[in-house]
This record gives sequence, structure tokens and C-alpha cells, in this order.
Amino acid sequence: MKYYVLDDYREKKLNKKKLAKTIVIAILIIAIIVLSAFYIGDENFRAWIDIYIFRKGVTENAGPIIEHDTDSNTYLHSYNGKMLILNKNRLLNYSKEGKQEYEISVNISNPIFASAGEYLCLAEKGGNKLYLISGQNIMWQQDMEGKISRASVNKNGYVSVILTGTTDKTVVVTYSNEGKKISTAYLSATYAVDTDISSDNKYIAIAEINSSGTLLQSNVKVISLEEQKIVYTYKADTKRMITGIKYQDKNKIVCMFDDGIVQITDFTPEEKTKFDSDTIFSDITLSNYYLKATKKVTGLFTSETEIEMTNLQTGSVGLYKVSGIPKEIKTYQDVVAINLGTEVHFIHVSGWLIKKYTSSKEIKEVILSQNLAGIVYKDKIELVNL
Repeated sequence: MKYYVLDDYREKKLNKKKLAKTIVIAILIIAIIVLSAFYIGDENFRAWIDIYIFRKGVTENAGPIIEHDTDSNTYLHSYNGKMLILNKNRLLNYSKEGKQEYEISVNISNPIFASAGEYLCLAEKGGNKLYLISGQNIMWQQDMEGKISRASVNKNGYVSVILTGTTDKTVVVTYSNEGKKISTAYLSATYAVDTDISSDNKYIAIAEINSSGTLLQSNVKVISLEEQKIVYTYKADTKRMITGIKYQDKNKIVCMFDDGIVQITDFTPEEKTKFDSDTIFSDITLSNYYLKATKKVTGLFTSETEIEMTNLQTGSVGLYKVSGIPKEIKTYQDVVAINLGTEVHFIHVSGWLIKKYTSSKEIKEVILSQNLAGIVYKDKIELVNL
């Protein structure tokens, strides 16, 4: 006759339960790893998961709607999570729920919008009216001596404005957030095409073009607002046309040319990328990323667009592909909106889908801001919270 110790029996029974639990956990871990690998590597599988599991799909009329005729001298902008409509000198502000919150009277009919953080710079293109707005308050306004061609504002409310129609080819004026003029740059031989003020308010960068010689010359001048003098000048290769500049973190200046992107760090230029004949769109306004969209032929009558978002510090690349050629691409901070006509893909700079909006009719335009997008139709604006 055999005798069993009760404690040994209980221990064996307990070990079986632990083993079964361990096997289940291992199977779950393996399943998660396999599904993650498929999600990352298989575009079709990822698209299915995004729409049907993560519920990233949004259809027309699912969000708040602002009823407005967007064809009748109406201008749209969005900043700080609000939607703006400018019509007949009335600047209307709408919340993300589509409710009108307030109205500001401005003497603007053909606007230039520039915004950063809580500040909106509003100027009359070809005119002389200039406003700095924060929320429902006009912080200050100026009547400029010249015709405004471009304006910019940094997150602290410092404003730079490019003027033409003066005795000089271009004049660049910089204001503090209190409306105090702190710098005036007179460009007698060149045209300024863009400006940007550093986040510490110490420098203004001016992109300029000299077309008076036999060869086109593009330059970037950096002016110290404290010392009131030019502290650096970058002369690009001749025939390169500069189209825009943007200050990024740590006072890096990113320069957009017609054939590529250059980054200036500690007054040292570095070529970041070159464009070719298949490059259809590029952008330098994302936060510490630049974007390049390239057309790829996939068949006799088919193509796709490959969108690369490259981190300016680490060089890491977020990649996203869409079928066909986008109608437009909009960017804001770390979000990219790809308008395909009846679809809009909202993606993160890492390359992951945030939301996919589907419409039954043609989308006129997409307005993008912080955690908010406006899908613009002829007779309405539908709001999508991101």
C-alpha cells in the first residue's frame, strides 16, 4: 500500500495551474508579437486594423458642422484649437464643437494669416493694416508705410512683416508682442521672400533673393535683435531659389529651396535632402521635421505617393503611402493632413494613421490646427477632433 503526503499532492496540483497560466501568457505574448509584426510590416493588414479595430475611420456629417458659404469672399484659418472665418471685415471664432464664441471687427479684406501658439498675426496683403490678436483681444494694430507682402509671428507674439513699394526693394520690420518696433532692415538690392523670429526672440532670419545679376543669388541673413546687426549670412549656390525659412528647436534654421532643404546649425549649413523630378510636395513647418512627398509609378496607369517625414535631430524617418496623387497636403506641428479628394488621411510624423475621413463628395480644402481639422465644402465646414 502506497501513502501520499497531502502537501505534495497540493503542490503538484498548484504547479499544473501555474503551468497552464504560464502557457496562456506565453501564447498571448507570441500572438501580440506576431500581430504587431503584421501591423508594422503589412500595409493592408494595418489599414484593416486601423479602421475596424482601432476605429480610426470617420465619415462625413459625423462631427460638428458650421453652415457657411465658403465661396463668397470668405477666408478660413485655424489656430490654438479654434476655427476662424473672415468675411466682410468680421473675424468669427468657432469652438471645436462648432459654436460661435466671439467676433472681432478688423479692416481686412485680403488677409495674410500667420499664427503660433496663442497668437494670430493678421495683415492686409498688398495693403498696410497689421494686427496682433490673442483670443478675442486685439493686442495691437499698426498702419504700415508700404505694402505688406508677408508676415510671420513666433510663439511669444513677436511679429515680422515684409514691406514693398518703398524707396528700398524690401523693408523688414520687427515688433515685440507689445507692438514696439524693435528692428528695421532695409534691403536695397534684394527681395525678401520670408522671415522668421527665433523662439527666444533674439534673432530674425531673412530669406532674400538677388535677381539683378546674370545669375540668381539666394541668401539667408541672421540679424541680432539685441545688437541690431547682421551676425551671419549664408550664400546659397547660384541659381538656387529660396522659398521659405523656419526656426526650429535650439535656433536651427531650416531653409527651403526649389531643389532641396538646407539646415543651418550654429551658423553651419548642412544639405538635408535634394528634390528630383518626382518630388511633388515639401514642407519645413512641422515641429523639428521636414516633409517630402514623392510620386512612385506602380503600374502602367497607376501611381502612389510616398510621404517621408524626417526628424531634423535624429534623422529617423516616418513613412506613409497613399494611392494616387494628393489634392493637397497640410501640416501643423506633428500632424500631416493628406487630402485625396473624397478622403483625408490624418497622420502623425512617425508615419502612423491618426484618423481617416471619408466623404461622399469632393472636399474643397482642409484647415489644420492643434487637435482640430476643418473639412471645407462649398456650403459648410465640418470639424474633426484629432
